Amino acid sequence: MPSSGDRAGRPLGQRQAEVLGAIEAYVRRHDRPPTVREIGHDVGIASTGHVAHVLAVLERRGYLTCDHGVARGIHLTRAPGVPILGTIAAGAPLDLFDAGPPEMLDLAAHVRGGERAGDAADSEFALLVRGDSMIDDGILDGDYVLVQPVGAAPEGAIVVAVHLASAGGERGAATLKRLYLDRRRERVLLCPANAALQPIEIPAAEWARDWRVQGTVTAIYRPYGFTHAPPRASRPTRS
Repeated sequence: MPSSGDRAGRPLGQRQAEVLGAIEAYVRRHDRPPTVREIGHDVGIASTGHVAHVLAVLERRGYLTCDHGVARGIHLTRAPGVPILGTIAAGAPLDLFDAGPPEMLDLAAHVRGGERAGDAADSEFALLVRGDSMIDDGILDGDYVLVQPVGAAPEGAIVVAVHLASAGGERGAATLKRLYLDRRRERVLLCPANAALQPIEIPAAEWARDWRVQGTVTAIYRPYGFTHAPPRASRPTRS
């Protein structure tokens, strides 16, 4: 995702943000910088001279440095990461709010399945976990979860579920839970991974009207020093 401004807080222009985002995404995917032509292809700029001009602006503003005359001579001044868009409740839903420009979670040193974490798509983002309702799935208070935006999620996925009709905030409230369907009773279950807690039970009609899945969890990031959680919880028994 493109950064929102330079070190002085000035916002980037649209083309500058697109080029910077394309470079960050390429580095996450390939662990090397792109060529000028590859950048142009990714952002839809046919002129290599135009790309070079945008790179010069980004270099002046401190986002990268360029080894001129070298095909892959672009170096980001900070490692690419994913944006931290706020806090997610592992417990009762927390009100959603606009926290301002996102910070970036640097995942460049962490790999997943041979690819850089955060590489599933440019739109992937991170949320800081607050609460202990998912501890049996290894998600602890203070962890970051990486979330891939989706409109729907498979049953059993760990999701960010948003209650649009929450009275606490204008943008609703969100919680981190496993998603299950109880078709016989026409309910949706948002299940914690903590034996001491009960699922959130939502009638199907209310779910369709007042709730949305914002994304599914693709990975967990834990700063060094956190302990490991108990084993995963079993699938809930349907009635």
